[in-house]
Amino acid sequence: MLAWSLALFVVCVATNRWRPHLVSDSPSYLSYSFSPSAEMARQIRLPVYPLLLSSVEILAPSDASALQMVVVIQILLHAIAVSLLMIELQAWGTHRIAAITAAAAVAIGCSFWDNVSTIATDCLAMSIGVITATCVLRGWRIGFSIQLIIMLSLLTLIAIGLRPAYLFLLTWAVVMFLVRPFDAQPTMWLRRFRDVGWFVVVPIVVLLAWCGFRYQSAGDFSLLPFGHQNMAAVTTQLLDNDELERLPGEVGVLSREIAKRRVLVSRGGVISAHAEERTRGDGLDLRAVSDPAKRADSYMTLENRWDAMTYLVVTPAVASIAGNDILVQHRLLADLDRTIVRSYPLRYFRWWLLAIRRGIWGSAANIMMHPVFLIVTILVTGAMLLRCLRPQHENSRMNETRWTEQASRSAAGQRAFFLLAISYAIAKLSFIALTSPPIGRFGDAAFVFVPSLIAIWIGNRLVPRPMTT
Repeated sequence: MLAWSLALFVVCVATNRWRPHLVSDSPSYLSYSFSPSAEMARQIRLPVYPLLLSSVEILAPSDASALQMVVVIQILLHAIAVSLLMIELQAWGTHRIAAITAAAAVAIGCSFWDNVSTIATDCLAMSIGVITATCVLRGWRIGFSIQLIIMLSLLTLIAIGLRPAYLFLLTWAVVMFLVRPFDAQPTMWLRRFRDVGWFVVVPIVVLLAWCGFRYQSAGDFSLLPFGHQNMAAVTTQLLDNDELERLPGEVGVLSREIAKRRVLVSRGGVISAHAEERTRGDGLDLRAVSDPAKRADSYMTLENRWDAMTYLVVTPAVASIAGNDILVQHRLLADLDRTIVRSYPLRYFRWWLLAIRRGIWGSAANIMMHPVFLIVTILVTGAMLLRCLRPQHENSRMNETRWTEQASRSAAGQRAFFLLAISYAIAKLSFIALTSPPIGRFGDAAFVFVPSLIAIWIGNRLVPRPMTT
């Protein structure tokens, strides 16, 4: 852990990722109000990260040093996560060199590289997710003891408390308790269901208690008054203005306001007869295809308009209808999202599938364009090309086969890690795509283990070859 901590500190200093910087989400954490309880219940963030910030502020002599300490904590926690992953991979039989390369791929992955110095929850929650997944990998190997299950429950709860997008960990971990790799510790199905029961009790009880606290204090039984703004910026794009104007009741009042505002925003706020004719029924969506049933097909258009729809259309529209009460706004947006999904389920389902596809190739592109991963990819590709050009003798091929068999003796661990990495990515990406385009920091954290799969393959080829006679 000390070695990984030192390595990550050196990387952060060398790449100017040492100094803290604020992002658009930072004020909602820094200005979090813990009292009175009614005010706390109306916050759009869960209290875990604000509690960390407040604790550090008490210990630090100044605000600047407090933020610097937060970055140090984020680096140290990630070093712990990477160390535990490396140790567990070695325990599965993975060669030390392969385990180190796999851990290094997680250590400098996209989420850490882009977010380690930001005062937000992305990096910290990602590291907790890595530790949680490592505990699952350990449970597969030696069995899930009560202590390990409790640890998993607490880690899952902390990850959700940091970033509600990690709610996927609840269902993912349940599936991982039940569906295990062939090489895992043999366990009867009755024991597996018992493990699931022990695992879910702590997160569910605590989350329900939090929802009950919010209901008692603010009259709103939900995790947070946040999320449906993002989703409404997607769902309302699946309908043209005529369809939005036909929605009934109070939801219809909001949808008609959204329809009007998105046309105005698409014109830059200028009303003209020509602009009205050009954008009628489309609003921000200026595609040539006017068939509303095909709106979900133009995924990139929906994604490119998502920010504008969120902050320039949906948010001011709901404020004009529901006033400044954030709880009333969120409930109205939730009703709108439910109405649209129920009325147009096939469009929403197609959006969801296309969003997952976009998240896969978008995150793959981010991985390939990562400075370190790009350099490694070029070097490995060059080495493989040289090997293809070099003559191969029969004896060398036989020695190569023996060496490969020895280097792959950890096949069971590699299979388990592959299942872990792919299932983790699918679960998180599928959950994110329900409400938001899985872009950038949303999708990168889902693929945190994928570069390690390639790193293990590379590491196995760096294993010293056995002596031959």
